[in-house]
Amino acid sequence: MIRTYSLILKRSDNVVIQDFNFSWNKGENIVLVGPNGGGKSTLALGLSGILPVEPGSIVIDSKDITDYDLKSLRKKIGIVFQDPETQFVTTDVWREIGFGLSNIKEESSRIKERVECVIEDFNLRGILDRDPSTLSAGEKQLVAIAGIYAMQPEFLIFDEVTSYLDRKSRERIYELWDSIASSLMIITQNFQEIGFGDKVILLDDGKISFEAQTEDLEGSAHFSYDSDFFNLLKKNQNQIPEYNKIVEILK
Repeated sequence: MIRTYSLILKRSDNVVIQDFNFSWNKGENIVLVGPNGGGKSTLALGLSGILPVEPGSIVIDSKDITDYDLKSLRKKIGIVFQDPETQFVTTDVWREIGFGLSNIKEESSRIKERVECVIEDFNLRGILDRDPSTLSAGEKQLVAIAGIYAMQPEFLIFDEVTSYLDRKSRERIYELWDSIASSLMIITQNFQEIGFGDKVILLDDGKISFEAQTEDLEGSAHFSYDSDFFNLLKKNQNQIPEYNKIVEILK
């Protein structure tokens, strides 16, 4: 389990997350939605150990996140960013997939074994010699995911990874979400992706303003037109594909 206690996180000296209490159970997939600037990415950076914790704490399996070394932490939690190129550090796909494992000092035989398994799982055999920067947007995202997935983290965060992908590439990511064994956090503004979560959380102004089990949502009072959830939908309707269709489904 990942749990936060009175968590405070800052970006550029501004407090974004304040007095935040949250839990994420093993085997639980969470969809995190909310407006731009609401704190979604900041929370993801904090949970993954990239952004330092201010007062408060993040506890992973009864151990404070600051007590983990890099290797142990990356086996617990990984993150894939919206722009995959921010994660690329090598000049061919094979080495890119294996870089994370190499960075945490896995043995070379273990790296080769994991990379070969991931290549098959992600069907990347045909692009292994390519420079990641020359790939299509969908291929880049798959390679970025493959590099994190190779480390087999127990918890895996996807920070708006489908935002700039075409339909075919999005569907490939969706297939991966259905098959990945890690517990997932899917950060998205595409409300059609809610169905991939066991729980939906609305984060606004650094606070949880709405939380519900996905299976309990349809036809419930949570979708009254004056609810936090519908207010967010309406506020962002110009950015949401098929907004009217989604509203009809959720009513």
